[in-house]
Amino acid sequence: MRETIRIERAASGDGRFIAEMVAVASDGIATIEWQQQADAAGVSALDIGAQNYAGEDGDYSYRNCLIARDENGESVGMILSFALTEKNRSVDAHPPPYRDDEIFAPYMYLEAVDSWYICALAVVPGYRGRDIGKLLLERAMAEGERAGFSNASLIAVANKSRLIDWYRSQGFEVTRSAPIVEHPLIDAHGDALLMETAPRA
Repeated sequence: MRETIRIERAASGDGRFIAEMVAVASDGIATIEWQQQADAAGVSALDIGAQNYAGEDGDYSYRNCLIARDENGESVGMILSFALTEKNRSVDAHPPPYRDDEIFAPYMYLEAVDSWYICALAVVPGYRGRDIGKLLLERAMAEGERAGFSNASLIAVANKSRLIDWYRSQGFEVTRSAPIVEHPLIDAHGDALLMETAPRA
């Protein structure tokens, strides 16, 4: 019998699970950012991520997350999405080339203004291949449509071809790319890719 998966709004208590999923989905990018704060506070990077996502304010809050739970109430997947507009875009974004210390620059450059941004989507390994990611993505994109956005966007990495093919099957297409700045904590190489559902002409 097929299991029952519930998609529901995240709560503050989901902060650590969200951080764990974001760490996976971001290929280590989020961990680098958290590590800078963790070193100063004497805690782990994941502790900082959990604290951030348990918070009420900003784009990186549990309020912008949906959680997939199984029939036992266990969290098995997560999606973080929000409106990306002129108000919250990265003000110092610029095209390549990038210096070795400009780790976040490619992702800033690939932001698609006036889109519903799928910032992170991840499913627990044992639950992959069961359409949970699709359910989460559909719910998040429906939220974007209700908020008035016709375009959804996300950033993928070129070396994960199966994931890119999956996003294409969900209506996304590659519209821009930028080279990833190599770093020991980044589990990706090659190009970062902006993918959109309804890019501007």
